[in-house]
Amino acid sequence: MSDKMKKYISYLLFIILFVACVSSRSSKSTTQKKVYKREDNIIHPQFTVFHVSDSVSELHFKINSKELLYTRPDGIDFSSNVLISYCLLPSYESKEISDSSSVRIVDTNNDNVEKYLMGFIKVKPIRSRNYFLRITVTDLNRKSSVLNVIEVEKNNDLNRQNFLVKTKKTNNPLFLNYFKTGEELEINYKAKIGVMLYVRYYNRDFPLAAPPFSVYDAKPFQYKPDSVYTLQLSADGSVNFIGKKTGFYHFQLDTTKREGLTLFNFSELFPDVKKAEDMVAPLRFITSKLEYDEINTSTNKKVAIEKFWLNCTGNQDRAKEVIRKFYNRVQAANIYFSSYIEGWKTDRGMIYLIYGSPNVIYRTENSETWIYGEENNINSLSYNFLKVNNPFTNNDFTLERSASYKQSWYSAVDIWRQGRAYLQD
Repeated sequence: MSDKMKKYISYLLFIILFVACVSSRSSKSTTQKKVYKREDNIIHPQFTVFHVSDSVSELHFKINSKELLYTRPDGIDFSSNVLISYCLLPSYESKEISDSSSVRIVDTNNDNVEKYLMGFIKVKPIRSRNYFLRITVTDLNRKSSVLNVIEVEKNNDLNRQNFLVKTKKTNNPLFLNYFKTGEELEINYKAKIGVMLYVRYYNRDFPLAAPPFSVYDAKPFQYKPDSVYTLQLSADGSVNFIGKKTGFYHFQLDTTKREGLTLFNFSELFPDVKKAEDMVAPLRFITSKLEYDEINTSTNKKVAIEKFWLNCTGNQDRAKEVIRKFYNRVQAANIYFSSYIEGWKTDRGMIYLIYGSPNVIYRTENSETWIYGEENNINSLSYNFLKVNNPFTNNDFTLERSASYKQSWYSAVDIWRQGRAYLQD
Protein backbone atom coordinates (compact mmCIF):
# COMPACT_ATOMS: atom_id res chain seq x y z
CA MET A 1 0.00 0.00 0.00
CA SER A 2 1.38 3.39 -1.01
CA ASP A 3 2.16 6.16 1.51
CA LYS A 4 -0.51 8.30 -0.15
CA MET A 5 -3.13 5.61 0.38
CA LYS A 6 -2.07 5.14 4.02
CA LYS A 7 -2.44 8.88 4.64
CA TYR A 8 -5.87 8.82 3.00
CA ILE A 9 -7.05 5.93 5.20
CA SER A 10 -5.72 7.62 8.35
CA TYR A 11 -7.56 10.80 7.42
CA LEU A 12 -10.74 8.83 6.69
CA LEU A 13 -10.54 7.06 10.07
CA PHE A 14 -10.22 10.41 11.83
CA ILE A 15 -13.19 11.88 9.96
CA ILE A 16 -15.40 8.85 10.77
CA LEU A 17 -14.54 8.98 14.48
CA PHE A 18 -15.01 12.77 14.59
CA VAL A 19 -18.38 12.67 12.84
CA ALA A 20 -19.59 9.76 14.99
CA CYS A 21 -18.85 11.65 18.19
CA VAL A 22 -19.96 15.11 17.12
CA SER A 23 -23.25 13.93 15.60
CA SER A 24 -24.18 12.29 18.89
CA ARG A 25 -24.25 15.72 20.55
CA SER A 26 -26.53 17.49 18.10
CA SER A 27 -29.81 17.22 20.01
CA LYS A 28 -31.58 15.68 22.97
CA SER A 29 -32.95 12.93 20.80
CA THR A 30 -31.44 11.03 17.90
CA THR A 31 -33.30 10.45 14.66
CA GLN A 32 -32.79 7.10 12.97
CA LYS A 33 -34.42 5.50 9.96
CA LYS A 34 -32.82 2.08 9.49
CA VAL A 35 -32.29 0.90 13.06
CA TYR A 36 -34.98 -1.81 12.76
CA LYS A 37 -34.74 -2.37 9.00
CA ARG A 38 -32.61 -5.46 9.16
CA GLU A 39 -32.69 -5.95 5.41
CA ASP A 40 -31.33 -2.42 4.82
CA ASN A 41 -28.36 -2.80 7.18
CA ILE A 42 -25.59 -4.82 5.54
CA ILE A 43 -23.61 -5.25 8.77
CA HIS A 44 -25.24 -6.65 11.92
CA PRO A 45 -22.56 -6.49 14.63
CA GLN A 46 -23.21 -7.83 18.11
CA PHE A 47 -21.84 -6.32 21.32
CA THR A 48 -21.66 -7.04 25.01
CA VAL A 49 -20.10 -5.01 27.84
CA PHE A 50 -18.12 -6.52 30.70
CA HIS A 51 -16.80 -4.49 33.65
CA VAL A 52 -13.38 -5.93 34.32
CA SER A 53 -12.73 -3.55 37.22
CA ASP A 54 -13.97 -0.31 38.71
CA SER A 55 -12.01 1.68 36.13
CA VAL A 56 -11.90 -0.53 33.02
CA SER A 57 -14.65 -2.16 30.94
CA GLU A 58 -14.45 -4.30 27.83
CA LEU A 59 -16.63 -3.77 24.77
CA HIS A 60 -16.73 -7.21 23.14
CA PHE A 61 -17.74 -7.34 19.47
CA LYS A 62 -18.70 -9.98 16.92
CA ILE A 63 -18.99 -9.41 13.15
CA ASN A 64 -19.92 -11.99 10.52
CA SER A 65 -17.35 -12.13 7.71
CA LYS A 66 -20.15 -12.85 5.20
CA GLU A 67 -21.46 -9.32 5.82
CA LEU A 68 -18.15 -7.69 4.88
CA LEU A 69 -16.66 -6.86 1.50
CA TYR A 70 -13.32 -8.57 0.86
CA THR A 71 -11.10 -6.96 -1.78
CA ARG A 72 -7.54 -7.44 -3.05
CA PRO A 73 -5.78 -4.10 -2.46
CA ASP A 74 -2.36 -5.74 -2.85
CA GLY A 75 -3.46 -7.90 -5.79
CA ILE A 76 -2.72 -11.05 -3.78
CA ASP A 77 -4.90 -11.56 -0.69
CA PHE A 78 -8.60 -10.94 -0.24
CA SER A 79 -9.02 -8.89 2.93
CA SER A 80 -11.69 -6.96 4.83
CA ASN A 81 -11.09 -3.53 6.32
CA VAL A 82 -13.31 -2.63 9.26
CA LEU A 83 -13.28 0.33 11.61
CA ILE A 84 -15.02 0.18 15.00
CA SER A 85 -15.32 3.62 16.62
CA TYR A 86 -16.94 4.50 19.92
CA CYS A 87 -17.81 7.58 21.97
CA LEU A 88 -18.57 7.24 25.68
CA LEU A 89 -21.23 9.75 26.77
CA PRO A 90 -22.21 10.52 30.40
CA SER A 91 -25.87 10.51 29.31
CA TYR A 92 -27.88 10.01 26.15
CA GLU A 93 -28.38 13.78 25.77
CA SER A 94 -24.90 14.78 26.91
CA LYS A 95 -22.67 17.17 24.92
CA GLU A 96 -19.63 15.91 26.80
CA ILE A 97 -17.51 13.00 25.59
CA SER A 98 -15.93 11.03 28.43
CA ASP A 99 -13.86 8.73 26.24
CA SER A 100 -13.46 7.86 22.57
CA SER A 101 -11.33 5.58 20.48
CA SER A 102 -11.34 3.30 17.47
CA VAL A 103 -9.83 0.06 16.30
CA ARG A 104 -9.19 -1.04 12.75
CA ILE A 105 -9.52 -4.72 11.85
CA VAL A 106 -8.01 -6.25 8.70
CA ASP A 107 -8.87 -9.89 8.05
CA THR A 108 -7.49 -12.08 5.28
CA ASN A 109 -9.89 -14.66 3.86
CA ASN A 110 -8.76 -16.08 0.53
CA ASP A 111 -10.94 -19.18 0.87
CA ASN A 112 -14.15 -17.18 1.46
CA VAL A 113 -14.84 -19.18 4.63
CA GLU A 114 -17.62 -17.88 6.89
CA LYS A 115 -16.22 -16.88 10.26
CA TYR A 116 -16.71 -14.28 12.97
CA LEU A 117 -14.35 -11.42 13.67
CA MET A 118 -14.27 -11.13 17.45
CA GLY A 119 -12.37 -9.20 20.06
CA PHE A 120 -12.79 -6.41 22.57
CA ILE A 121 -11.95 -2.75 23.05
CA LYS A 122 -11.08 -1.31 26.45
CA VAL A 123 -13.36 1.49 27.63
CA LYS A 124 -12.84 3.61 30.74
CA PRO A 125 -16.11 4.59 32.42
CA ILE A 126 -15.95 5.90 35.97
CA ARG A 127 -17.62 3.84 38.68
CA SER A 128 -20.96 4.75 40.30
CA ARG A 129 -22.69 6.20 37.25
CA ASN A 130 -24.18 5.08 33.94
CA TYR A 131 -23.07 5.97 30.43
CA PHE A 132 -24.02 5.44 26.82
CA LEU A 133 -21.70 3.98 24.19
CA ARG A 134 -22.29 5.25 20.68
CA ILE A 135 -20.62 2.68 18.41
CA THR A 136 -20.10 3.02 14.67
CA VAL A 137 -18.96 0.01 12.63
CA THR A 138 -17.71 0.93 9.15
CA ASP A 139 -16.85 -1.43 6.31
CA LEU A 140 -14.12 0.73 4.73
CA ASN A 141 -14.04 -1.40 1.57
CA ARG A 142 -17.75 -0.89 0.99
CA LYS A 143 -17.89 2.58 2.56
CA SER A 144 -20.98 1.72 4.59
CA SER A 145 -21.62 2.13 8.31
CA VAL A 146 -24.05 1.01 10.99
CA LEU A 147 -24.70 2.74 14.31
CA ASN A 148 -25.39 1.10 17.68
CA VAL A 149 -26.09 2.74 21.05
CA ILE A 150 -25.54 0.69 24.22
CA GLU A 151 -26.20 1.67 27.82
CA VAL A 152 -23.22 1.11 30.12
CA GLU A 153 -24.47 0.33 33.63
CA LYS A 154 -21.63 1.26 35.95
CA ASN A 155 -23.81 2.23 38.93
CA ASN A 156 -23.25 -0.93 40.99
CA ASP A 157 -21.33 -4.21 41.18
CA LEU A 158 -24.39 -6.48 40.98
CA ASN A 159 -25.93 -5.80 37.56
CA ARG A 160 -25.65 -7.91 34.41
CA GLN A 161 -22.58 -6.16 32.98
CA ASN A 162 -20.42 -7.33 35.88
CA PHE A 163 -20.76 -10.84 34.44
CA LEU A 164 -19.26 -12.27 31.27
CA VAL A 165 -20.99 -15.39 29.95
CA LYS A 166 -19.13 -17.71 27.57
CA THR A 167 -20.18 -20.81 25.71
CA LYS A 168 -18.06 -23.77 26.80
CA LYS A 169 -18.05 -25.21 23.29
CA THR A 170 -16.28 -22.22 21.73
CA ASN A 171 -15.05 -20.27 24.79
CA ASN A 172 -16.50 -17.16 23.13
CA PRO A 173 -18.77 -14.60 24.83
CA LEU A 174 -22.51 -15.13 24.68
CA PHE A 175 -23.51 -11.92 22.93
CA LEU A 176 -27.24 -12.54 23.24
CA ASN A 177 -28.97 -13.16 26.55
CA TYR A 178 -30.69 -16.38 25.49
CA PHE A 179 -29.43 -19.95 25.18
CA LYS A 180 -30.69 -23.40 24.24
CA THR A 181 -31.65 -26.29 26.51
CA GLY A 182 -28.60 -28.31 27.49
CA GLU A 183 -26.11 -25.71 26.25
CA GLU A 184 -23.15 -25.51 28.65
CA LEU A 185 -22.14 -22.00 29.65
CA GLU A 186 -19.40 -20.50 31.82
CA ILE A 187 -20.43 -17.55 33.97
CA ASN A 188 -17.62 -15.23 35.06
CA TYR A 189 -17.94 -12.53 37.70
CA LYS A 190 -15.56 -9.56 37.58
CA ALA A 191 -14.16 -10.10 41.08
CA LYS A 192 -12.05 -13.14 41.86
CA ILE A 193 -14.13 -14.43 44.72
CA GLY A 194 -15.37 -17.88 45.65
CA VAL A 195 -18.86 -17.07 46.89
CA MET A 196 -22.35 -18.41 46.35
CA LEU A 197 -24.32 -17.39 43.28
CA TYR A 198 -28.07 -17.55 43.86
CA VAL A 199 -30.19 -18.72 40.93
CA ARG A 200 -33.88 -17.79 40.75
CA TYR A 201 -35.76 -19.79 38.11
CA TYR A 202 -38.99 -18.50 36.54
CA ASN A 203 -41.30 -20.42 34.23
CA ARG A 204 -44.17 -18.11 33.32
CA ASP A 205 -46.64 -18.02 30.46
CA PHE A 206 -46.85 -14.31 29.68
CA PRO A 207 -49.70 -13.02 27.51
CA LEU A 208 -49.00 -11.26 24.25
CA ALA A 209 -49.38 -7.48 24.06
CA ALA A 210 -52.88 -6.01 24.06
CA PRO A 211 -53.98 -3.98 20.99
CA PRO A 212 -52.67 -0.39 20.93
CA PHE A 213 -56.15 1.12 21.44
CA SER A 214 -57.12 -1.04 24.42
CA VAL A 215 -57.29 0.17 27.99
CA TYR A 216 -56.30 -2.45 30.52
CA ASP A 217 -54.59 -2.86 33.87
CA ALA A 218 -51.35 -4.75 33.47
CA LYS A 219 -50.82 -7.30 36.21
CA PRO A 220 -47.69 -6.63 38.31
CA PHE A 221 -44.89 -9.13 37.95
CA GLN A 222 -44.72 -11.68 40.74
CA TYR A 223 -41.07 -11.75 41.77
CA LYS A 224 -41.44 -14.92 43.80
CA PRO A 225 -39.51 -17.51 41.75
CA ASP A 226 -40.68 -20.99 40.88
CA SER A 227 -37.50 -22.36 42.42
CA VAL A 228 -34.22 -21.19 43.95
CA TYR A 229 -30.85 -22.91 44.12
CA THR A 230 -27.19 -21.95 44.44
CA LEU A 231 -24.00 -22.32 42.45
CA GLN A 232 -20.52 -22.05 43.94
CA LEU A 233 -18.22 -19.56 42.22
CA SER A 234 -14.64 -20.80 42.06
CA ALA A 235 -11.70 -18.81 43.39
CA ASP A 236 -11.32 -17.13 39.99
CA GLY A 237 -14.97 -16.03 40.05
CA SER A 238 -16.37 -18.51 37.50
CA VAL A 239 -18.88 -21.36 37.44
CA ASN A 240 -20.33 -23.67 34.79
CA PHE A 241 -24.07 -23.65 34.13
CA ILE A 242 -26.48 -25.79 32.10
CA GLY A 243 -30.13 -24.74 31.85
CA LYS A 244 -32.32 -27.80 31.42
CA LYS A 245 -35.72 -26.07 31.30
CA THR A 246 -37.34 -23.35 29.25
CA GLY A 247 -37.96 -20.15 31.17
CA PHE A 248 -35.47 -17.68 32.58
CA TYR A 249 -32.73 -17.79 35.18
CA HIS A 250 -31.78 -14.80 37.33
CA PHE A 251 -28.30 -14.99 38.89
CA GLN A 252 -27.59 -12.86 41.96
CA LEU A 253 -24.85 -12.27 44.48
CA ASP A 254 -27.16 -10.37 46.84
CA THR A 255 -30.78 -11.56 47.11
CA THR A 256 -31.81 -8.44 49.04
CA LYS A 257 -31.40 -6.55 45.74
CA ARG A 258 -33.07 -7.18 42.38
CA GLU A 259 -30.03 -6.60 40.18
CA GLY A 260 -28.28 -9.54 38.57
CA LEU A 261 -27.62 -11.45 35.38
CA THR A 262 -30.61 -12.95 33.56
CA LEU A 263 -30.43 -15.65 30.88
CA PHE A 264 -33.44 -16.79 28.86
CA ASN A 265 -34.38 -20.10 27.27
CA PHE A 266 -37.42 -19.39 25.08
CA SER A 267 -37.37 -22.36 22.69
CA GLU A 268 -34.96 -24.64 20.87
CA LEU A 269 -34.97 -22.65 17.59
CA PHE A 270 -35.35 -19.12 19.01
CA PRO A 271 -35.22 -16.47 17.55
CA ASP A 272 -36.27 -18.38 14.42
CA VAL A 273 -39.89 -19.45 14.05
CA LYS A 274 -39.99 -22.66 12.03
CA LYS A 275 -42.03 -25.20 13.97
CA ALA A 276 -45.78 -25.14 13.36
CA GLU A 277 -46.39 -25.03 17.11
CA ASP A 278 -44.43 -21.77 17.35
CA MET A 279 -46.07 -20.28 14.25
CA VAL A 280 -49.60 -20.38 15.66
CA ALA A 281 -49.42 -17.86 18.52
CA PRO A 282 -48.39 -14.76 16.46
CA LEU A 283 -51.51 -15.25 14.31
CA ARG A 284 -53.62 -14.13 17.26
CA PHE A 285 -52.97 -10.50 16.29
CA ILE A 286 -54.81 -10.90 12.97
CA THR A 287 -57.34 -13.68 13.61
CA SER A 288 -60.71 -13.82 15.29
CA LYS A 289 -60.97 -15.88 18.46
CA LEU A 290 -62.84 -18.58 16.58
CA GLU A 291 -60.24 -18.75 13.81
CA TYR A 292 -57.40 -18.85 16.30
CA ASP A 293 -58.99 -21.58 18.41
CA GLU A 294 -59.57 -23.72 15.34
CA ILE A 295 -55.93 -23.43 14.27
CA ASN A 296 -54.59 -23.91 17.78
CA THR A 297 -56.64 -27.06 18.45
CA SER A 298 -56.00 -28.59 15.04
CA THR A 299 -54.27 -31.97 15.01
CA ASN A 300 -52.17 -30.77 12.06
CA LYS A 301 -51.25 -27.17 12.80
CA LYS A 302 -49.06 -26.80 9.71
CA VAL A 303 -51.97 -27.59 7.41
CA ALA A 304 -54.29 -25.33 9.43
CA ILE A 305 -51.87 -22.40 9.17
CA GLU A 306 -51.46 -22.87 5.42
CA LYS A 307 -55.24 -23.10 5.00
CA PHE A 308 -55.74 -19.81 6.87
CA TRP A 309 -53.29 -17.95 4.64
CA LEU A 310 -54.64 -19.60 1.50
CA ASN A 311 -58.11 -18.37 2.42
CA CYS A 312 -56.64 -14.87 2.84
CA THR A 313 -54.78 -14.81 -0.47
CA GLY A 314 -56.79 -17.16 -2.67
CA ASN A 315 -53.53 -18.22 -4.30
CA GLN A 316 -50.92 -20.72 -3.19
CA ASP A 317 -47.90 -18.74 -4.41
CA ARG A 318 -49.17 -15.55 -2.79
CA ALA A 319 -49.86 -17.49 0.40
CA LYS A 320 -46.25 -18.70 0.52
CA GLU A 321 -44.97 -15.16 0.01
CA VAL A 322 -47.13 -13.57 2.71
CA ILE A 323 -46.26 -16.39 5.13
CA ARG A 324 -42.57 -15.67 4.52
CA LYS A 325 -43.04 -11.94 5.15
CA PHE A 326 -45.18 -12.43 8.26
CA TYR A 327 -42.76 -14.81 9.98
CA ASN A 328 -39.70 -12.81 8.90
CA ARG A 329 -41.20 -10.00 10.93
CA VAL A 330 -41.80 -12.34 13.86
CA GLN A 331 -38.16 -13.40 13.74
CA ALA A 332 -36.90 -9.81 13.44
CA ALA A 333 -39.10 -8.80 16.38
CA ASN A 334 -37.51 -11.59 18.43
CA ILE A 335 -34.04 -10.28 17.56
CA TYR A 336 -34.76 -6.63 18.29
CA PHE A 337 -37.35 -6.54 21.07
CA SER A 338 -37.02 -9.65 23.27
CA SER A 339 -36.97 -8.81 26.96
CA TYR A 340 -38.29 -11.21 29.58
CA ILE A 341 -40.72 -12.38 26.88
CA GLU A 342 -40.25 -13.17 23.21
CA GLY A 343 -39.88 -10.04 21.09
CA TRP A 344 -43.03 -10.55 19.02
CA LYS A 345 -45.14 -10.60 22.20
CA THR A 346 -43.96 -7.17 23.38
CA ASP A 347 -45.56 -3.81 22.63
CA ARG A 348 -42.86 -2.84 20.16
CA GLY A 349 -42.91 -6.32 18.64
CA MET A 350 -46.68 -6.14 18.12
CA ILE A 351 -46.49 -2.80 16.30
CA TYR A 352 -43.50 -3.97 14.25
CA LEU A 353 -45.23 -7.19 13.27
CA ILE A 354 -48.40 -5.49 12.01
CA TYR A 355 -47.01 -2.22 10.60
CA GLY A 356 -43.43 -3.12 9.75
CA SER A 357 -40.38 -0.99 10.44
CA PRO A 358 -41.20 2.70 11.08
CA ASN A 359 -40.08 5.35 8.63
CA VAL A 360 -38.49 7.43 11.39
CA ILE A 361 -37.50 6.70 14.99
CA TYR A 362 -36.81 9.36 17.62
CA ARG A 363 -34.82 8.04 20.56
CA THR A 364 -34.11 9.49 23.97
CA GLU A 365 -32.57 7.89 27.03
CA ASN A 366 -35.90 6.45 28.18
CA SER A 367 -38.19 6.44 25.16
CA GLU A 368 -38.68 5.67 21.49
CA THR A 369 -41.16 7.36 19.16
CA TRP A 370 -42.00 5.55 15.93
CA ILE A 371 -43.43 7.45 12.98
CA TYR A 372 -45.13 5.79 10.03
CA GLY A 373 -45.26 8.31 7.22
CA GLU A 374 -43.46 11.62 6.73
CA GLU A 375 -41.84 13.60 9.52
CA ASN A 376 -43.89 16.58 10.74
CA ASN A 377 -46.93 15.40 8.80
CA ILE A 378 -50.17 15.59 10.79
CA ASN A 379 -51.52 12.56 8.95
CA SER A 380 -48.58 10.35 9.92
CA LEU A 381 -49.08 7.65 12.53
CA SER A 382 -46.99 7.99 15.69
CA TYR A 383 -46.41 5.49 18.51
CA ASN A 384 -44.57 6.37 21.72
CA PHE A 385 -42.85 3.74 23.87
CA LEU A 386 -41.51 4.35 27.39
CA LYS A 387 -38.67 2.36 28.92
CA VAL A 388 -39.58 0.19 31.92
CA ASN A 389 -37.22 -0.27 34.85
CA ASN A 390 -36.89 -4.05 34.79
CA PRO A 391 -34.28 -6.00 36.81
CA PHE A 392 -34.24 -8.79 34.20
CA THR A 393 -33.61 -6.74 31.07
CA ASN A 394 -32.85 -3.24 29.79
CA ASN A 395 -34.92 -3.84 26.64
CA ASP A 396 -38.42 -3.54 28.10
CA PHE A 397 -40.63 -0.76 26.67
CA THR A 398 -44.36 -0.13 27.12
CA LEU A 399 -46.65 1.56 24.60
CA GLU A 400 -48.65 4.67 25.45
CA ARG A 401 -52.02 3.36 24.32
CA SER A 402 -54.83 5.47 22.86
CA ALA A 403 -58.31 4.89 21.47
CA SER A 404 -57.24 6.96 18.43
CA TYR A 405 -55.23 3.97 17.15
CA LYS A 406 -58.28 1.77 16.67
CA GLN A 407 -59.10 2.62 13.06
CA SER A 408 -55.51 2.42 11.78
CA TRP A 409 -54.97 -0.86 13.63
CA TYR A 410 -57.98 -2.58 12.09
CA SER A 411 -57.07 -1.19 8.66
CA ALA A 412 -53.56 -2.66 8.94
CA VAL A 413 -54.89 -6.00 10.18
CA ASP A 414 -57.40 -6.07 7.32
CA ILE A 415 -54.58 -5.65 4.80
CA TRP A 416 -52.92 -8.76 6.23
CA ARG A 417 -56.22 -10.60 6.05
CA GLN A 418 -56.45 -9.64 2.39
CA GLY A 419 -53.21 -11.52 1.87
CA ARG A 420 -50.86 -8.53 1.70
CA ALA A 421 -48.08 -7.40 4.00
CA TYR A 422 -48.73 -3.94 5.45
CA LEU A 423 -45.91 -1.61 4.31
CA GLN A 424 -44.40 -4.04 1.82
CA ASP A 425 -40.82 -4.95 2.72
